[in-house]
Amino acid sequence: MIIELKTDNSTAGIETKGAELKSLVIDNREIMWCADPAYWGKTSPVLFPAIGNVRNNETIIDGQKVKLIKHGFARDNEFKVIKQLESSVVLSFTYLPKAGMYPFPCTLSLCYALYRDKLTVTYSVYNNHPKKDMPFCIGAHPAIACNNLDNCRLLFQCKERASTPVMNLETRLFESKNRINRIGGGSKLKLSYDMFDNDVVYFDKLKSRSVTLTEGKQTLATISFEGFNTLGLWTPAGKRAGFICIEPWCGSDDYDNDSGIFEEKKDIQTVPPKKLRNYTMTISAN
Repeated sequence: MIIELKTDNSTAGIETKGAELKSLVIDNREIMWCADPAYWGKTSPVLFPAIGNVRNNETIIDGQKVKLIKHGFARDNEFKVIKQLESSVVLSFTYLPKAGMYPFPCTLSLCYALYRDKLTVTYSVYNNHPKKDMPFCIGAHPAIACNNLDNCRLLFQCKERASTPVMNLETRLFESKNRINRIGGGSKLKLSYDMFDNDVVYFDKLKSRSVTLTEGKQTLATISFEGFNTLGLWTPAGKRAGFICIEPWCGSDDYDNDSGIFEEKKDIQTVPPKKLRNYTMTISAN
């Protein structure tokens, strides 16, 4: 089911399955990718409690070996509408552990709030376990529409000196000793399709907490993020699709030198028993 939000200048559509943002129109311009399955049939899946891959789809959580699929399970489940107004909605999904799977009971809620020139998404992670801290990853995956990625740039909020680890396409792990320098002290990154021949471009060390995507002289969108620590960029390799995903993350694919213990992953998040942690992403038209 699609939930429709609107203001006098903007509309948004959110699918209850996966609480996925499907459309964002501001000033009569669609900002989001159209989810053409010939390229990629999603628009903005929610990544929880995993981001990317763990080694061989297995990891150790709370001393137990468990299966953990790529990007976790939230995107494949139906969320309940908790509260809906004309320009906002709260969607929630409660997970109960299954044998051999993620062992923590938890509730993931998303609050979408639409304004005239932006959409704010607040991700709330609640640990339902009565006694134990819960480890997790959380990430956004919005696909911003463009005409030709080779004509696009990403403008960072701060001047950055940043490199990204290379993804090994056979192991599906980041190579800890193989990195590509991306920005050498400036704030602009020229984008291109061939940047993504090895899958995601992942900035694991950033000062910026917002980035702006431009194509030629046009601003396509600004993505701001609070609580998220890192940023992934992705478009499918070799397809020259009309979008790029700009993804605020906490956590990522495993690195080749990771221990295999989930709680020891880089940038892992934890929330105490019966407590809540919030993360916020804003997509604006300028």
